[in-house]
Amino acid sequence: MRRLIAFLLFFALLAGCAGRVVPPAVDPAAVRMVRANGADLACAVRGSGPPLLLVMGYGGTMDVWDPLLVDRLARTRTVILFDNRGIGRSGGADAPPTLAAMARDGLALLDGLGIGRADVLGWSMGSMIAQEMALTAPDRVGKLVLYGTACTPAAVRRALAPFDGVTTEQFMAMLFPPAWVKANPEVWKRLPVPAIPATAEAMARQREAMFAWSGTADRLAGLRCPALVVAGEEDGITPAAEGLDVAGRIPGAWLARFRGAGHWLMYQTPEGLARTVETFLATDQNLLAH
Repeated sequence: MRRLIAFLLFFALLAGCAGRVVPPAVDPAAVRMVRANGADLACAVRGSGPPLLLVMGYGGTMDVWDPLLVDRLARTRTVILFDNRGIGRSGGADAPPTLAAMARDGLALLDGLGIGRADVLGWSMGSMIAQEMALTAPDRVGKLVLYGTACTPAAVRRALAPFDGVTTEQFMAMLFPPAWVKANPEVWKRLPVPAIPATAEAMARQREAMFAWSGTADRLAGLRCPALVVAGEEDGITPAAEGLDVAGRIPGAWLARFRGAGHWLMYQTPEGLARTVETFLATDQNLLAH
């Protein structure tokens, strides 16, 4: 329970932080509810162009996406953000989720929005959900971006282990490389704040879902959609070695490693991450296959 309290206290500290300099990625007035896979999912749509679904990670809501990253991607894409079931504004908390069920949620959300096929970008837990989406419905996922990812149960358990008994200060130190924070102390004022922070119950359900996940290591060789794996070289939660492992299992996958970046690299270099994702999405699929 202390790990959950630390996480929640961290977002409470952010909410009380004065002098915020970046507006949120999601306008509350733009949030709408879509019935998907038996749950009412909260979502928002930004920009225009080919659809790109963003799948959030552990304990996060759609408000937590870096707004500069979303703004940049929305210049050329219809960016779809949503809260996973049972967290934030979304319903569906009545049944314990699984990552496979959350993958079906993502596909059903696309159905509810009238979108037959979309590119998918998943962060951390969201990258595992994105893998399940692409493996479950390969005709529905165009290109796949896996950021801060892993593919085995053992890797997921190692990623979750640091949260056990962690204090708020220790949790904050896990997010970015210490040297980078020392050089960029203003980062805490630039982090987005969730409109409805996760409850301890919601985080416990997501943690259980990740612990129960059987992984995709033995299935990724059959993944045929173009894939980009993004890893921070100083990620202490999902180490870069895990991203290298995932990329090595996917035929023709791209691997982008960000030097001096941690698990929350999108807040360190939102423009750099956006450029990398844009380049990948804009590259001809036949070229990717080679």
